Amino acid sequence: MRLGLSTWSLLGLELCAAVRSIGDAGMDYIELWGEVPHAYPGWASKEELRDTLSSYDMLVTAHAPFTDLNPASPFQPVKGAIAETLESFVEFCVFVGARIITIHPGSVHNEALLPGAEDGAASTLRRLVSAAGGRVDINIENQPKSASKYHYPLASTPESLHSIMRKVPGSGCTLDSGHAHASGQDPSAIARRLGGRLTEIHLTDNAGAMDDHLVPGEGTAPLEPLLNQVTGRGVLVCLELNPHRYTPEEVLKAIPAVRQAYFGARKIKA
Repeated sequence: MRLGLSTWSLLGLELCAAVRSIGDAGMDYIELWGEVPHAYPGWASKEELRDTLSSYDMLVTAHAPFTDLNPASPFQPVKGAIAETLESFVEFCVFVGARIITIHPGSVHNEALLPGAEDGAASTLRRLVSAAGGRVDINIENQPKSASKYHYPLASTPESLHSIMRKVPGSGCTLDSGHAHASGQDPSAIARRLGGRLTEIHLTDNAGAMDDHLVPGEGTAPLEPLLNQVTGRGVLVCLELNPHRYTPEEVLKAIPAVRQAYFGARKIKA
């Protein structure tokens, strides 16, 4: 089992400074946040990023951008542009040596659109798997449910997540523990059902009502059973801690305590 940290957790730092902070903290791997001001193609220098990453022995994963990039969009004129932008992110990630890209499958504004949106999102995701060509893995992430009658996220139930994954051969799954818990779902049960297609966990906590991205142990999410479920399976575990709640110093200070509390008895590279 490997423990990583997302650069999103250090969003207040410039991208390469965040990479150096994560590498100097001794993390086994790093997740690159694919949004401005971090690893967004055309914004970040991929050459500088690759050079900085090469200074550390860290496995690299990435989170695809999702602001204004909705794979579930029902509007045909924009679907091609969304797919092309995400394909450019795939090439960016291949260049910097990423192994996994986590992608949100998107959302719609009306429940009646869900069946068609799922097929549309799956089509875009299959296109990304094809573009990746085995050079980097494409993972679909479970999303939190929304209380709004104008926001229906795909993969916000175990059934929706599995339905999409069935339609995207060759994809894996990144399970966000906070998304599941805030939606009233048991992340361990989801992990059990996913089996070998689960290759990464976003380990976050909350009190069960909102996706707060708290430090593990500060909320009520059942994280210990989830980790017990995947121990020994080679699943990556990435901390995604809220940069609008914690300073970079607080994030880095929390890592040793999290490592001891949740990984002390497990095989994990310090």
